[in-house]
Amino acid sequence: MRLFKRMRTDCAIYWQRTGVGDDGMPQFLPPVVIKCRWDNWQKDHEVADATENVRNSGTVYPDRVLVTGSFLMYGDETVLNTLSEGGKANPRSFSDAVMVKTQKITAKWRMKNVQWKPNDQPNNAFIEVTV
Repeated sequence: MRLFKRMRTDCAIYWQRTGVGDDGMPQFLPPVVIKCRWDNWQKDHEVADATENVRNSGTVYPDRVLVTGSFLMYGDETVLNTLSEGGKANPRSFSDAVMVKTQKITAKWRMKNVQWKPNDQPNNAFIEVTV
């Protein structure tokens, strides 16, 4: 499974959803940077005399188990440090932040009956997340 570790060359800012507050709005833990792989994240490429836009496929391969309803945003520590305090508290204020919709965990055959918890970083499993 070391291949999975090596393929995670990108970073994402992750806001873990913790529940719903008294006002009915979702609440999140402070953002952290995680290692992952984005499949064709949205990028602008200059070609000839036009700009070509590559769209996100909606698939992320993170290094840990995520919580459905949480948010991810492409970026690393430098991007995280430029976010405002209000933005760090509410990921929905960023147009680039996407919600975790589903996740599929493929484990080695001996690990099939393991119950994974949020933020587990399994070495024996491959995690695929749809955003």
